Amino acid sequence: MPDIEHLTPDLQAFVERVGLYYARYGLPRIGGRILGLLLVAERPLTLDDIAGALQVSRASVSTNVRTAVVFGFAERVSVPGDRRDYYQFPESGWDRALLVNIQAVKELHALAERGVASVTPDDPVARDRLEEMLEFSEILLDDSHAILESWRAHRQARQKKRA
Repeated sequence: MPDIEHLTPDLQAFVERVGLYYARYGLPRIGGRILGLLLVAERPLTLDDIAGALQVSRASVSTNVRTAVVFGFAERVSVPGDRRDYYQFPESGWDRALLVNIQAVKELHALAERGVASVTPDDPVARDRLEEMLEFSEILLDDSHAILESWRAHRQARQKKRA
């Protein structure tokens, strides 16, 4: 990959498309651009590296990198002899993203359980909706675990093939 601050036009376009993709789903465009950059970076990047490559403020990068870390799309790493924080796309980034989603579904399920427990029998509309929410979250949770297992098996086979 070329110097991170001088990306090829094709890589710049890719980074921008990732930003637009995430913006369509209500996430900050800059967060998607950071993810796109981390996906193509061959080395861990500092906040200054990222800000320079994307031509945005360091403050915006700092805020959005923290969000990317929470969602599993970035991890903070250190470089021996350097006190700065560096960020990279984690080796298990897609696993982490699925695990964040699974945790969110678990919380939705718990919320649905509390909702079902709080409605009275004389409120059939609320009970029906909350029971449906509970059932939906159970199916989503089961399917999410199955997807994670399938992804991990695929990833492991892919790694063996490359070795």
